[in-house]
Amino acid sequence: MIHGFGGGYGFGFMGIFNMIIWLVILIAIIYALIYLIKGFTSHSNIKESSSHEALKILNQRYAKGEITKEEYIDMKRDIED
Repeated sequence: MIHGFGGGYGFGFMGIFNMIIWLVILIAIIYALIYLIKGFTSHSNIKESSSHEALKILNQRYAKGEITKEEYIDMKRDIED
């Protein structure tokens, strides 16, 4: 007796097709989670990098005498917040 496309043995064509579909869905979910996690971590890295660069410029301006100590302290506090 032949049952469906698989001949009664194993999964048959439809079983393999369903497994492939679920595998593709699983891979898509994993990819989406990795993408979201990388997005959150890179956003925080950009903020830290921007703050570091701003402090570097502020230190240079203070060292050159372009701003006073009070201005330096106020600006530094703004950057760190």
